[in-house]
Amino acid sequence: MILIIVLLSSASLIISGYLLYKNAHKATEEALKMQALGITITLNSLIQNLSMEKLQIEGSLIMSQILLDERWQGVAFLSLYDKKGKIVLHSNPNLIGSKINGIEDLFNKESPYYHKVILGTGEEVFLSDTKININKNQYILRVALHLYPAETLLRASKIHLIFIFLSAFIVIFAGITTIFIFKKIEKMQIKMRELENLSLLSKVLAHEIRNPLGSIKGFAQYLFKKIPDISLKEYLDIIIKESMRLERLTNELSIYANPENVNLKEVNLKEIIHEVILPFINQHEEIKFIQQTDNIYFKTDIDKMKQILSNIIQNSVDALTDTKDKIITIRAYKTNGKIKIEIEDSGIGMDEQTLKRALEPFFTTKPKGTGLGLAIVERLCEVLKIDLQIKSKKGQGTKTCLIISE
Repeated sequence: MILIIVLLSSASLIISGYLLYKNAHKATEEALKMQALGITITLNSLIQNLSMEKLQIEGSLIMSQILLDERWQGVAFLSLYDKKGKIVLHSNPNLIGSKINGIEDLFNKESPYYHKVILGTGEEVFLSDTKININKNQYILRVALHLYPAETLLRASKIHLIFIFLSAFIVIFAGITTIFIFKKIEKMQIKMRELENLSLLSKVLAHEIRNPLGSIKGFAQYLFKKIPDISLKEYLDIIIKESMRLERLTNELSIYANPENVNLKEVNLKEIIHEVILPFINQHEEIKFIQQTDNIYFKTDIDKMKQILSNIIQNSVDALTDTKDKIITIRAYKTNGKIKIEIEDSGIGMDEQTLKRALEPFFTTKPKGTGLGLAIVERLCEVLKIDLQIKSKKGQGTKTCLIISE
């Protein structure tokens, strides 16, 4: 709705500016015609009262006087031509007797005939050519006017039109920016409501589910040890594993919805990465872990940082399940005053649609995944002010970058 109003307002601005310019252009043309007509009538009246002999003597003087008259400002020159194109009279006496090409055609055109020409000096002038009769002979009386005095209005209109276009552009830009801000605020409000709901849900899970779930898991583990029947142990093992999965889900929900207060401490990044990666190395001998990390000291929340790294590495491990070459490379180094951590795997990668949704809570492509791993990573990165970047292509692996400002 806002966009429609903005576009309509801008369109009306542009249309009004264009119409103003067109009217100004028309008014300029009319002003030049009226001025030329006034001079033509005055000159014709003077010429008709003089004989040809007297006209040849005093005509150029009369024309020169008109040029100097303040009432006729903007006159470039005045001239009188016969049917052969010969200059009979001219405000510049030196040109009298010269022949001008194209004058003969003017006798066949409507009178007065208005047009524009470019002089030898390069200046464009407005011409009014009018047929008049002197002693039963037909002549062309030409009035040439400078364009710049009458075009003052047109220049002002051009400036005004440019201003209107700029104003319309600013209105459109401001409207789009406002819509973008409103949408961003709306998304933030939706996210805040979701977080509030998740926070409430996690508290309910912690209070109503975690405790009974612990009891179920505990009794199942106890029975698993005591019952000798192998067939029953199989079912008990399923109960224990599913209980552990639900326990992990409640823990992840709690971390996502209620991140704890940040507790900053100076740590060695190389040591943190080693502590996180060690359990994975022990559990997954089939995977080659390459660690290229420098001794980098910086302040962070150790637990949250470990959670971020652990979740990313776990995703990389899961992505290697169906691949022949199982390699995870972890790099940590300083560049341009920032700390950069790269975790790259040779896994199956993600297509464009999956990558777009990778950070969405509860979105997963794994059969038994919770869909909270990367969502927690994003949430904790926001808390620790870490820039998270994920690049992936189907069949080419995934590269996750964490950029930390020192």
